[in-house]
Amino acid sequence: MKKAVGFDQKIQLHQLDLIANEISRMSSRDALYQLVDERLMADIGGTKSRANARTILFKIWFLVSDEHIGLRDRALALFQRGTSEERLVLHWGMCLLAYPFFKDTTEQLGYLFHLQDEVTSEQIGRKMKGLYGERRRVEVSVNAVLSSLRSWGVLELGKRNTHTRAVKINILSPEMKKWLVQVMLIVTGKTVIELNHLAGEPCIFPFELSVLESELYSDQLEITRQGIGRLMVGLK
Repeated sequence: MKKAVGFDQKIQLHQLDLIANEISRMSSRDALYQLVDERLMADIGGTKSRANARTILFKIWFLVSDEHIGLRDRALALFQRGTSEERLVLHWGMCLLAYPFFKDTTEQLGYLFHLQDEVTSEQIGRKMKGLYGERRRVEVSVNAVLSSLRSWGVLELGKRNTHTRAVKINILSPEMKKWLVQVMLIVTGKTVIELNHLAGEPCIFPFELSVLESELYSDQLEITRQGIGRLMVGLK
């Protein structure tokens, strides 16, 4: 069975900001649908492309799976008082939850950036076709993710379709750290992650995540010790 792809349209930050801002203000799903569609007309002329973008935005922030509603609601509360950089963290986490293809693409980028300073579109394309098959849809979606990340300012385009990583964004808020760590545990499927290794998780390559044990105490996360001096975090 072929793995689902789905993320097939460039998404801009102001579009993500729009839906996250308006969810609590709209009286119904139809009202939110109409508002998003009208605003997207300024960015996207084609009806099909606009419908694709709208579908992605709704899947990221509105039509979330039942098990992620609590995380989404916490993200919305953090979003209202967050900085632009913190809002990007929240968008990123919600994309990871909504689209395994986005998670796998960013994870492969993270692996490659750990080994080298530049990554070509062809390299990441080969990696993703190895995971999802030699399909035109995979190529389109890789380009959609890469163009989105460039517009978000986390990738910079160089010569011959090479990409470099922008300066990492430092995550300072303890609440944001707890939220993102919970997301990471869910999307990676890991039972536990060592605290010292959180920053190295490839799917969050644009962010600097330095975490103290005291910052992760919550109703959702559990800290355990393995061996001498190894602190592990997992879901309760």
